[in-house]
Amino acid sequence: MSTRRYLAGLVALGALSACTIVPSSGNPTTVEKEDGGSDPLSQPYVRVIATEPKPDATPVEIVQGFQAAMAGFDDTSRAIARTYLTPEARAKWNPAKANTIICDCKFTPAEVPDPDAKEYAVPITGKQIATIDPEGRYLASPADTENNAWDPISLVKLDGQWRISAAPAALLLRPDDLSRAYRTVTLYYPDLAGQGLVSDRVRLPIDPVRGFPESLIERLLLGPSKPLSDGVRNTFPPGTELRDIRVEDNAVVMDFSAQLGELASAPERLRAVKAQLAWTFTAVAPQMPIVVTVNGEPFPGGAVRFQRGDFGEFDPSVLAKEPPGYYVLDGTLVKETKNNEPPAPVLGAAGEPNQAFHHPAMAELPYGRVAALRPEPGIWVADLAEGSQWQRWISGEGKLTPPSWDRYGEVWSVEKVGPEDALGSRVWRGVNGQAIPVTAPGLETANVKAFRVARDGVRAAVISDHGAGEQVDIGIIVRMGDYRVGGLETLIPPEEGRTILDIAWQDDGTVLVLTEKAKQQSLLVYSISGGDAPDTPTVDNRINSITAAPGTILAADENGALRRWDGTKWNAPVKSGVTYVLYPLG
Repeated sequence: MSTRRYLAGLVALGALSACTIVPSSGNPTTVEKEDGGSDPLSQPYVRVIATEPKPDATPVEIVQGFQAAMAGFDDTSRAIARTYLTPEARAKWNPAKANTIICDCKFTPAEVPDPDAKEYAVPITGKQIATIDPEGRYLASPADTENNAWDPISLVKLDGQWRISAAPAALLLRPDDLSRAYRTVTLYYPDLAGQGLVSDRVRLPIDPVRGFPESLIERLLLGPSKPLSDGVRNTFPPGTELRDIRVEDNAVVMDFSAQLGELASAPERLRAVKAQLAWTFTAVAPQMPIVVTVNGEPFPGGAVRFQRGDFGEFDPSVLAKEPPGYYVLDGTLVKETKNNEPPAPVLGAAGEPNQAFHHPAMAELPYGRVAALRPEPGIWVADLAEGSQWQRWISGEGKLTPPSWDRYGEVWSVEKVGPEDALGSRVWRGVNGQAIPVTAPGLETANVKAFRVARDGVRAAVISDHGAGEQVDIGIIVRMGDYRVGGLETLIPPEEGRTILDIAWQDDGTVLVLTEKAKQQSLLVYSISGGDAPDTPTVDNRINSITAAPGTILAADENGALRRWDGTKWNAPVKSGVTYVLYPLG
């Protein structure tokens, strides 16, 4: 059975059943209801059917209809949208090469055109919310993006009918169009060390002709989006194509071109490909096993059948489900316990009294180490083993940021270099007691306050000041040859009067940011893919330290209480004596 028969009509975000909507003068109208059926690969979605311009349409109606036709993803070539353009504009318009713009666009009616007028201009007003680049990356627009940033849309009258003579270069979509036309998906790619997967969240346009599962795997084959591509690899052999995808014998059968068969002699690389497929396809059928074939035949060397549970060691979050937190209580590092039992000090130097350390970070399994700042300069490390002692892994002549572990047992810190009143930083990584400098072009002329490596080992969240105030950047750690930190992109730009106090990774795509402005603290939750971060916790007491794991947040407040966010309010399981909180990594 063909791919298209199985995959036509798939789900858009949040849809449980599908509706066909037909724009009428630019306003969508529901006209019928559809059902995706029981096939797990054939799920419902909302269809938007574009309509051609009416013969007597006004200039504003032409522009409104053109915008509505842009959102008609059933018409993937935008052939209907082109009917709103003059022949010359039609020949030039190629929105596939431009970023899609998400905006609350309004087409402001001006005066009614003179019946004898041959030209007219319709202004565009409203705020740009975000862009989606050709790779599917959602890039939120800065909060101070100006309204009215677009030129008016020019129209001319041809044979008595208005047509657009100068179209916007990009597709202009409203937020409702975005939710209908795109689905947020998570692609997975192995890190350069081949030890784990790294998530790549993108917006995937819905294509009813190909179907969502087919589109998802084909997008995976294209490779990671930039700048993540510098820190991960795509293990599929070049030229690999998806030939078919279907349900057969209660399994999802994915048939690939002959190139994939090359991996029969490369078992480690094949395992990474299977992990990529299993984790990525969770968005479609999380419980169904996957069978891989090549050119319609069993995989060379034997059948290949697997599911996500077979690849737990590739988990980007690294942590076990519901991991215990750690905190410094009266100067001693302790582990959370259940059932109101007394907290248990960790083994080794960090769990002993009177050790005088602060801002600890932990690498739990398999390394079992704690790093911290101490009164003596440097980054100090102690094993989580009875009788261990502090050892200095990174010296540094200037002030060092609090340590941060990665999943490979390396500890990171950034040193202030140069005069105190000048901008300058040097990134260090500590490996088994040896300090190694890391090239970081985007940070060498900035002051760095915090450097937190994500649990995937590839991304890093950075509090930096490039001269305009404190901001949060997301960078990529490239582990090839001499390591480097590159691909810096601003997640939170500077804001006058605001201080960024602390940051923490919650999961592979979510960063917590503790800020203060006018003596008011805010704990903000940011999605690095943009647009879909969870609700922001309130802050009712001043917080000194934050940490997070998937589904949970811990904080230490000014009164020494351990605070836990349960999704609606803060609880205080420990009332005093707590100075720092931490989960392993992050």
